[in-house]
Amino acid sequence: MNSWLRIIVMAVAFASPRVFAVTPVFDINVFYFTDTFTYSSANSTYQRTFYDFMAGFGLTKKKSFVLGWNYDSMTISDNPGADVSLKITDMGPKFMYYFDKDRTWVIGFTYNLITKGAYSSGSTTSELRGTSMKGEVGYLPMMWENVFMGAKLNYYKATFNEEITNTTTLTPVTNSRTVIYPSFSMTIRWD
Repeated sequence: MNSWLRIIVMAVAFASPRVFAVTPVFDINVFYFTDTFTYSSANSTYQRTFYDFMAGFGLTKKKSFVLGWNYDSMTISDNPGADVSLKITDMGPKFMYYFDKDRTWVIGFTYNLITKGAYSSGSTTSELRGTSMKGEVGYLPMMWENVFMGAKLNYYKATFNEEITNTTTLTPVTNSRTVIYPSFSMTIRWD
């Protein structure tokens, strides 16, 4: 009886999937652009500030697949005589895949379940609600131990289906914002 128990325990141990250590992964992306044009008495300003942060972990032993939770913020402002701005904050799951052996080339997809926008145009302000998605591809070589830095090309699309004006009126809408932009990227991971 004792030998049968040993055989069963060994068979289960060999048939079980291999266990690996789950280590954290942090991914940060930043983009900033500003342009000011002065012509006689007319001035115009164009400014974009985007950043996002993801905390996650590797899903496989080789850590080629990463799953995490993303938070991002986008501020878009134009001033061609009347202030126009849109500030978006998003949260949702992010999936990343490293498709080379050294894990320097990466593609990622984020689906933000919670997307809120604060839109302002002159004296009119409103709150927008909806969802968004972001696709990214980039190259991040190792700079220091556990620190990878490089650049990504990002495609972002927010779709807003609700608008709140005067903090009381809820209206169904079909507004969207699409942005393609480069970003400086840094990933910290423990391999």
